[in-house]
Amino acid sequence: MDNTVRSLCVKVPKGEGESVRKKLIEKGILDIGLRIVRTDTHILIPVLKEPEDIGVFEISEEEFEERDLSEGDYKALADIPEELQGLLPTSFDTIGDIGIIRLPDALLPYKRQVGDAMRKALPRLRMVALDGGVKGEHRVRELTNISGEGEMETVHQEYGLRLHVDPSKVYFNPRLANERMRVAKLVTPGEMVVDMFTGVGPFAIMIAKYSKASTVFAIDINHDAVEYLKRNIVANRATNVVPIEGDSRQVIFEIPCSDRIVMNLPHSAREFYADALTRLNFGGTLHLYHICEKGEIDDVMRSLAGDAMGMGVKVEIVRYEELKTYSPSSSVFSIDLKLLDWF
Repeated sequence: MDNTVRSLCVKVPKGEGESVRKKLIEKGILDIGLRIVRTDTHILIPVLKEPEDIGVFEISEEEFEERDLSEGDYKALADIPEELQGLLPTSFDTIGDIGIIRLPDALLPYKRQVGDAMRKALPRLRMVALDGGVKGEHRVRELTNISGEGEMETVHQEYGLRLHVDPSKVYFNPRLANERMRVAKLVTPGEMVVDMFTGVGPFAIMIAKYSKASTVFAIDINHDAVEYLKRNIVANRATNVVPIEGDSRQVIFEIPCSDRIVMNLPHSAREFYADALTRLNFGGTLHLYHICEKGEIDDVMRSLAGDAMGMGVKVEIVRYEELKTYSPSSSVFSIDLKLLDWF
């Protein structure tokens, strides 16, 4: 049960609640730390001080439930029609000081209001960008600034790392920080590691900083990503990371075989799977990230084992986990495989 506190409030007939709420938002006196109370006939809206020029309504003190301010609290500040409130996303990505949100078509005419509400609820956000989806071979998001100003470049921090990134030029997923740390902790001293689709280097640099890997080869075909990777290597003093610009399918045959390979390309990592297996030392581990229907993950793992068998090698699925929802019916999964032996 949430804590309750007494607060000044405006008592508004139900039919006028939305218009009054908007006026209170404009005046900056809506108390978003308390939950609005609805009765059969009225809405009780908590306020920070007694409002002026909003009409003739009863002002009183009532009990309200407190809530912890979180990402979702921008909803209370969004100046959009009440019937569309339920369409507001419950979560969004934060990369550095930039919020990135996807909106359904019905909310696109109100994108500016949504962005402004997010920045008002979360003052750490300098900018809010609308996410138009991932485009092209470089997996780059199509981003449009809907609130705030300045460049898209920012500095994202996770587990003590400082990562320079422009999410309009390179792909970066801030929700994988815990997964990156998990993988880094698995690396044993002296391992040779390959990050096949490194982006700006979050996996590679996390591994370099939190393990005793001998060398981490970090590969990406996107020139902008590799330039940011080089900056991040310097910024985090990750001296054992070797940045390589090029097609991973070719580059992995130009570097030594490795003890661990990271394949963070969920839409198409499977296309590189066979090549990766041929460059993995026996006893080595491959971390593959894959998007599939939630009910199909067992089939995917059987297929991975079968493909390896067709190459004459035996693999063991050591672990798999559903990392995050991608769509109502599909998710991103992490799959850890160990290369055991020839058949």
